[in-house]
Amino acid sequence: MSEQQIVYSFAWFQPEEWQKLKETVEDPETLDDTYQEWRHNAETVIKELRTDGHQVKKISIKISKLLNWCDSKGLKPNSKARSEYAAFLAEQRSK
Repeated sequence: MSEQQIVYSFAWFQPEEWQKLKETVEDPETLDDTYQEWRHNAETVIKELRTDGHQVKKISIKISKLLNWCDSKGLKPNSKARSEYAAFLAEQRSK
């Protein structure tokens, strides 16, 4: 019997959403200063995970939808909520 492979859901932001993300989240200090820095670091982490044999899916996040989801769940839009939202979207898309 083989083990089921874990798929990592990686919140992925578009350049035009980056400033809005930084302005609306509770923890902007946890984010890179620029979109270019964030994208470089994100690609590095994804490459490392894939090199280690993990499956990674980039989950495109719209900030307005993230904020609505956080409001509906009573969550503050922080890194934990962003991760939970990416996992939620991945699950919804796999149905």
